[in-house]
Amino acid sequence: MKNYFKKITLITFFLTAVGASFAQLTQTKRLEFIQRNDIEEENLLIPLKEKGVLLMQSKVEPFHQKSTFEFIKFDSTLTQVWKTSFIPEPDYDLIKTYRNERYIFVLFRKVGKNEISVLRVDYETGDKTYAEGNLLTSMDIEHFVVMKSKAYIGGKYNDRPVVVMFSFFDYTSKVLPEIHSNHLVINELDVDEHGEFLYLMLKNDRTCQFIVKKYSYEGKLLKTLSLGNRDTTPITGEILNIDKENPILVGNYADGCSSLALGFYVDYLNEESKIQYINFADLNNFFGFMNAKREEKIKKRIKEKKQKGKDVKLRYRLFLHDIVPSNEGWIMLAEIFYPEYKPPQGSGSAVWNNWRSYRINGDVYNNFRYSHAIICGFDKTGKLLWDNSVSLKDIESSELNAKVQITQQNDYHILAYPDEKLIRTAVIKGNEKVKNLENFDIKASSETDRIVDVARTNLAAWYGHSFLAYGYQSVKRNNELANTDVFFITKLTYTLKEDKE
Repeated sequence: MKNYFKKITLITFFLTAVGASFAQLTQTKRLEFIQRNDIEEENLLIPLKEKGVLLMQSKVEPFHQKSTFEFIKFDSTLTQVWKTSFIPEPDYDLIKTYRNERYIFVLFRKVGKNEISVLRVDYETGDKTYAEGNLLTSMDIEHFVVMKSKAYIGGKYNDRPVVVMFSFFDYTSKVLPEIHSNHLVINELDVDEHGEFLYLMLKNDRTCQFIVKKYSYEGKLLKTLSLGNRDTTPITGEILNIDKENPILVGNYADGCSSLALGFYVDYLNEESKIQYINFADLNNFFGFMNAKREEKIKKRIKEKKQKGKDVKLRYRLFLHDIVPSNEGWIMLAEIFYPEYKPPQGSGSAVWNNWRSYRINGDVYNNFRYSHAIICGFDKTGKLLWDNSVSLKDIESSELNAKVQITQQNDYHILAYPDEKLIRTAVIKGNEKVKNLENFDIKASSETDRIVDVARTNLAAWYGHSFLAYGYQSVKRNNELANTDVFFITKLTYTLKEDKE
């Protein structure tokens, strides 16, 4: 499980055994929440499969005089089930969220202080619990995960990494050992709820090594692994528990201390197996999103370099998704992106596109272009079975997050991603492209309303044949002079039709 907007779930489609059956999308219901101009509002949507969906709304008044957090549970028909509110103590700001299969956890911190608090909300009932504690140090918080009754908060203090373990039972805090060292930066915190382990991943910016530390639930250091060197260095990592007794570390790697990925890696943590590196240049369909002539030209150039004994290095910025289980084993999905900075323009809804900035290697960006997505299928032993790629048509986003959703039915995989008012879809079968589907247009609540501006559209799988599109739009109402800014949620349902070609 990952925190903040980072969770990837599945969209369900069906394909017949004889020929591909393609799904036609129908918009069945839409909710709208009017956005106020006098306060800061943010919305976090959490799909709960057949159990419905949870919406968290944060509303912050000017000068942080008051913050209100509303949690609204809807059932599978987008009918409200319950609603509850929470008002944190004065001067407490939201820092991070984390969610698992049963709860959402919200981490608050008192401005300029070490005091923290964690709110827990039950998806099923809306019941809330609240715990207050202390960080023990004036650290900058960058990571937040929860396992059972403990929260693990990672960040840095005096430019050195630190992780604090906070107990919800006795409200005590503890700094995890053997972390606070020079030249180390926390890359990721991940939990293994089956084995009750915490995995801390660090990067040494002097030696370029990727370091994995395994801790017990109580915070005892159990194992330390150093991976990579100046030629091949893992730069991201995620723990995968297909075989619960043998966790796998997967991610992408670079050369030297670069943040630009060269490919993927797979490493079994409980075995003395050699780490497996998969170079982008060795994939069959890395350039399959291009037209055939351009793809052939690039592949020919790569082949000629390899025949001359030269190393071929393709360097890209990669947004790596959570690993997706599949019938064969698991799927690795990533998007190639290019960061940009766009100065804020105008006021009102135009500022949506500049609502947040991201720091990447010291540079600040607030806009991103996505060129294509890479999809790789692995078996349960970590062997690469197939690879493919799909064009994303240089879509833009003010958020650096996952765009593409994926599901598997039989031998087919269906990809879908949002592009302003459109949902674009494609079907692949292993290394093969099967068909690009129709582009589906997101509609307003009524025929008399007109969507005049779109920002931050997202797509989330839900349950069965349905998924959710949500985001921010400016709507022109019938007989109203001014546009209305809304946060919308709409249910999209697939029906099947067979391709006769």
